[in-house]
Order: sequence, then structure tokens, then C-alpha cells
Amino acid sequence: MGITSTEKLAEEENRNSINLTSSLTEKIIAQDANGETDQNANLEIRKTISRDRQSAQVESLECLKSVLLDDTVRKIQTAQETGASNWLTCLPIRAKGFSLNKQEFLDAVALRYGWPVEGIPKTCVCGVPNNVDHTMTCKKGGFVCIRHDEVRDVTASMLREVCRDVSTEPILLPIEGEQWQYRTANTTNEARVDVSARGFWTRGQRAFMAIIIFDPMAACHRRISLEAAHQKNEQEKIRKCGDRIRNVVHGSFTPLVFTTSGGMGPKTKCLYSRLADVMAEKKHQPRSHVVAWMSCRLSFSLLRSALLCLRGTRYSAPITIDIAGLDYQATVVASGILV
Repeated sequence: MGITSTEKLAEEENRNSINLTSSLTEKIIAQDANGETDQNANLEIRKTISRDRQSAQVESLECLKSVLLDDTVRKIQTAQETGASNWLTCLPIRAKGFSLNKQEFLDAVALRYGWPVEGIPKTCVCGVPNNVDHTMTCKKGGFVCIRHDEVRDVTASMLREVCRDVSTEPILLPIEGEQWQYRTANTTNEARVDVSARGFWTRGQRAFMAIIIFDPMAACHRRISLEAAHQKNEQEKIRKCGDRIRNVVHGSFTPLVFTTSGGMGPKTKCLYSRLADVMAEKKHQPRSHVVAWMSCRLSFSLLRSALLCLRGTRYSAPITIDIAGLDYQATVVASGILV
């Protein structure tokens, strides 16, 4: 979480302070009131200190990785992705949508580092032993499908600031006997994507986006790198919808791939970078501020989607009993119910 130990760093930081203030110390000892310290030299010392500190942190992390379990190393890698730590870097202001309650914060930290989560059922309603990894992939309850809803709505609201004809869950045009390059192409007449907007990439052209949120700890992704997992999900979505949107709808298609921890795929980063440019230009705001707000807002949306899968109540369909024409007397007698 970036919390340093002052006890461990005290000696090193003392040396850095002595080096940085050495020229000023010499002038004080010599009682030189006319001279000035060399600011360029001080700047170079600051850069050297920063580089050395970063190198020491990287070396320490690599040493830790060599003795940690593979799952823990994987968790560290997901936490290092761009966007995965934004929810930890802002003040918890409820009015801005950046607040978590105590339970949510504890769960978020446990998910980040792979720690045990208390208070979840030992057995899932689907019949298998329950754990954190299973909650992120279990199809029971529909949380895996609906966890992209907040990300979809946030993206659509940002697009409405700069584009026209923005819609969510748009239905694609029906097909009439077209041949597709890939067998996995979606050929149903009710096929949908998540968001569409006119004029995002090219003036007058509709841009379609589909959101994919995958668990990097799932069995199908655990043995490949995070970069390969992002590319795999991007290619699968492009094969499914890309040709149809390009050849039938005559639009552009961009898969928005996220991890449950908040990381983004390369095409996703490209789209939100373009969106930040346009929003900053239209709103006359510094681009850095727009990017910071956008990253933090998406980080909280993805975190809430993960917490939904973790704490959402999954249940089996209730067994219904038809009481029409029920003989109550016979049922009471047969069941031995005391009257």
C-alpha cells in the first residue's frame, strides 16, 4: 500500500539529507552570507536520490517475489497494473463517489493482497466449496454478468459529455446471410454491445464498445502473463463482434478489457486516453486532472463490481408448492401435524 517504515529508512534518509544540504551547511560554517547554493547541483542530487530509492524498492520487491507463493506474486502483479491502486490514493469523500464503508475497505484490501476474507459461506449454492477465487467466477446469481453495469454507465456518461447519440446496450443490425471470418462470431439478431457513441474516433461514424471484466486468478488466466490475458480477451471479443460491426453496421469496435483488480488492456487505455483528451479540450480543464479523476472513478467502479461478486447473495430457485385444490385435512393427518 506504499506505507514506508521510518525505522528502516531513517539511516538512509539521514545520509540523503546530509548530501542534499552539504553546500548549505558549508556556507553556514564559513559564515558566507553572500554566496548562493547551486540549485542545479541540488536538483541533480534530488534526481539521484529518487533513482536510488526506486531501484532499492524494485530490488526489495524482486527479493520478496523469490520467496513468496505463486498466487501472492500474481496478486502483486495485478496490484501493480495501471489503475489498480487509484482507489487507495484519494480522500474518501462520499459526495464524489470515492467512499467505502469499513466492511468494503477490509474486503478490498483482502482482495488486493490475497488475504483470507471472513464472513463468506464455506459452500457456494452451486454446490462447490466456496472461496474468493470462486466468487469471482461463479455464474450463479448473475453477478459475473452484471458487474460490468457500473463501468458501462460511467463510460456512457463520460461519452455524453463529448459525443452525440450515446446509448447503452444498443442492438446491432440484423444479418442476412453474411459470411464471417470466425466461427465464434455472434450471429443472433438480438446481439448487443454495451455502449455506442457517434463521432468518437471519426466524425459521423458510430463507435461501439463492449466491456469485459475478467479475473486474473481464474484457471484459464493464471498460467499466462497479464499482458497475454488482456490480449486474449480483446481478441475473443473482436472475433465475436468486430466483423459484424465493421461490415454490417459500418462502425468501429473497441473491446474494453479490465481485470477485477482494476487493470486495463492496451486498447482500453487507448480509448480512455482519447476520451480524456477530448473532455479536457471541451471542458477547458487540465488533462492531468481529467485523467486522474477518470482513473479514480473507474477504479471505484471496478472495485464495487468485485465486492458485488464477493458479498452478493447467491441463492437457488425456491421450490414452489401448488396449493390450489389442496386437501388440508388429509395433509395434516398424513403429516402428523398437531392441531
